[in-house]
Amino acid sequence: MPFDGFIGNEAAIARLRGILERRRPAHAYLFSGPEGVGKKRAAVDFAQALGAKVTLVERLEDKHEILIAQVHEVIRELTYTSPTNRAVLFDDAHRMSEEAMNALLKTLEEPPERTLLMLVSGVADRLLGTIRSRCQTIHFAPLSDEALQRHAVQRLMLGADDAAAAATLAEGSIAALAELGPKIGELRAAAQDLQARILSGELNAVIEALGKIRDTEQARLDAKRKFRLLAHSLREVLRARTGGKTALASPDFVQKMGKLDDDEILDRIETLIDHERMIDLNANVSLTVEDALLRL
Repeated sequence: MPFDGFIGNEAAIARLRGILERRRPAHAYLFSGPEGVGKKRAAVDFAQALGAKVTLVERLEDKHEILIAQVHEVIRELTYTSPTNRAVLFDDAHRMSEEAMNALLKTLEEPPERTLLMLVSGVADRLLGTIRSRCQTIHFAPLSDEALQRHAVQRLMLGADDAAAAATLAEGSIAALAELGPKIGELRAAAQDLQARILSGELNAVIEALGKIRDTEQARLDAKRKFRLLAHSLREVLRARTGGKTALASPDFVQKMGKLDDDEILDRIETLIDHERMIDLNANVSLTVEDALLRL
């Protein structure tokens, strides 16, 4: 059965099932929503349930975008082969070059017979408005922490505390949850080590450790991970004020940071987010981490 075992996004899945029951699909669909929530899987399940063979179009590994040549190749195949039930799935469709989008637009305006076009995108507003207007949009939302926790316990076999921490860090993404599961114990320990160093003022070891990482990209990833761990820990401090449970923040961190008012905590979270953006803009890793931690 299509969509069996699908986690979350009940409204989107119900809409797709309704289309399947009526057997009257549109010629083009846009599956929009954040990364890692099941858009691509839902699109494939939908097409296969309609009896269509799925052709995948995605960015080539050594390219920054989906090329016009890739779109032209698909269009030629659709134009010069005898019509059968077929589907073309453009994964990360927002990565198409402008020329590729314009080429696809012509096909959307005059779709081939017995052909389903599906665009999957986490940043749908980067697509041409004329493309979006010619597609039926199926919107997917981030999964709730509760849904992610259930999946982590039942399918990933995590304990309750690890499941709660993994769900928090996954930020609504089932794909991120699967990646986090095997290393959540390590991440929780790293979060609480950071918290202890902030509370004690012992920040040099953190900064020096980053400076010793020779792989610049790895240093950036490690710095961003630290910022996210601390941002989520501070969010748990806010949650604890209304009786919410904590999975990343230590009792000492909750107690001492809890002396700050809500706006002060939110300012610190914003500081971490801003400094993560600075890392993305190629700022010096050690100096950026030092500045962020001193502001906490």
